[in-house]
Amino acid sequence: MLLMKKQLYHLVTAWLLVVLLGSCNQQDFTIEYFPYRSEKSGFWGMMSPNGTSLFDGRFMNPPGISTRGVFMVQEEDGYYAFYTAKEKTQCINDDKYIMAKPFLLSDYTPVLSKDNNRLSIIDIKGNTVATLPDNIVDIGFFANGLAPFVTDSTIRRMGYVDTRGNIVIPARYSLATNFVCGVALVEEIIKGIPSVSVIDPKGNTIYTFGNEWQPLATEYSDGLLPIINIRQEIAFLDTRGRIAIPPSDNLHMCLPNNPATIPYTFKNGYCIYSDGQYYGLINKRGEIVVPAQYLNLYLGEGGLYAAEDRQHHWGCIDSRGHIVIPFEHYPGVIKPSITPHCIVMQNEAQRYRLINNKGEVISKPFTNYRTQ
Repeated sequence: MLLMKKQLYHLVTAWLLVVLLGSCNQQDFTIEYFPYRSEKSGFWGMMSPNGTSLFDGRFMNPPGISTRGVFMVQEEDGYYAFYTAKEKTQCINDDKYIMAKPFLLSDYTPVLSKDNNRLSIIDIKGNTVATLPDNIVDIGFFANGLAPFVTDSTIRRMGYVDTRGNIVIPARYSLATNFVCGVALVEEIIKGIPSVSVIDPKGNTIYTFGNEWQPLATEYSDGLLPIINIRQEIAFLDTRGRIAIPPSDNLHMCLPNNPATIPYTFKNGYCIYSDGQYYGLINKRGEIVVPAQYLNLYLGEGGLYAAEDRQHHWGCIDSRGHIVIPFEHYPGVIKPSITPHCIVMQNEAQRYRLINNKGEVISKPFTNYRTQ
C-alpha cells in the first residue's frame, strides 16, 4: 500500500532523515558542532555553526554531529563510542558498541555492546538503564519518551518501549515510525488488509487513513504531515487528525532531482513546494512566500536555502526569497545549511568554508565535513 511502506527507512542505519525531519521545533534538535577534516593533519575535528573550532584533528574517522553535548564516533577498532563535546573531549563511559544511535531527540539511546548480545538503553552520562528482551532485534530513536522496536517473530511485528525498557505499546504493528511532534504513524494488518493510522503515546488512534487520503511522509514535521489523495491533490494533516492546509492548485506531486530537495517537509515554519516544474516555499498557512521559480531548492533550517535558478547557476536565498549569496556559482559549490545562520560553500581549491546569513565567511577553510 502504500507510499508509507515504500518510504519507511530501516531503523538502524538511515538516521539522516531524522535529522532532516524529526523535530517539531528548533529546541528539539540543534546541531552544536559538526565534524570537519583538518587541512593540516587530515584528521577530523569538530566545529560550531559560528565557525569556531572545538578541537582540531582528533579522530581518524568522521564523528557524528554533536547534540545534547555528546557525539558518537566509530573508533579505529571498528567499535562505536560516545564523547563529550568539549575542547578536552573524553568518552562518557568505557563501553564499546557494535551498534549505537546518537542522542538526537532524547537523553536516552539504544546500543548493542560488544560484550552483550542483547540490545540495551543508555543515558547521556553513559549509564546502562535497561537491557531489552532477547526477542527485540532492532529499535529506533527515543522521542516523546518512546522508541519503536522490532521483534524477531516469523511475521514482522513492531511496538514501542519507554526509556526504562518497558513495553508500553505491544508489538502489534507491521510498521511503526518514531514519535515526532507527539504522534507516530503505524500500519496494522486488519483482516488481511493494511491500515495506516496516527497514534498518540498511549497507543490511542487519532486518525485512520482510508480510501481518500494517504500519507506522503513517514513522520510529522513542525506538527504537520503531508497527505495525498487519488487525484494527486496534496494537503496537510495536523496532530489532531484535522486538515490544517487544504488542497491547493499550487501544490503538485514531484520527484526531486536531488535528495536534499525534500518537498512538503516543514522546518521552522516553511516548506518546499512544487508547481509541477519548479520549486518555491510556503508557510504553515499554505501561503506562498517564495513563488516556484527554482530548478532545485535545498531544504534549509528555516533561514537559508541553496537554490538553482533556470540558468543553472546556484545561489542562496532566505525564507522570504531574498538573495543572500548571488546566483553566480556552479553545482556542488553551495551546500544545504547547517543551521538557520550559516551555509557551507566550496571554493575553487576544493576547500569548504562557512558563510553566514549575511554572505560573510566565518570559518577557516577545511577539506571535508559531515552534517549527519
